[in-house]
Amino acid sequence: MDNKVILVFIIIALASLLFLPLFTVNQDKQPLLLSTSLSIRQTIEQVKEQYESDLLRINGVVGVGISECEDKPCIKVYLENESLNVQKQIPKQLNGFKVDTQVMGSIQAQPQ
Repeated sequence: MDNKVILVFIIIALASLLFLPLFTVNQDKQPLLLSTSLSIRQTIEQVKEQYESDLLRINGVVGVGISECEDKPCIKVYLENESLNVQKQIPKQLNGFKVDTQVMGSIQAQPQ
């Protein structure tokens, strides 16, 4: 009889581990299995580094940084002017992080 109780306990423990992701929530308060990304989430610094060179290749983009949008971290893309053509080329989000644009004008390096 004791062996049956132990076996039932082990089965319940293993079953709970199997179904644990269904009841675990991520930072967005969504069940883990329902979240958009099951892989380890990248940091905003990693996302910026991954896409920065692609964004800077867009004619009219003068810089890329990290900022806050609505109290959440976001990727900030700095533009030379308010060209709608350039803004259409900028994605609205990258790997779950919002992308925001800001017009800065042209940026030139200062002589040392």
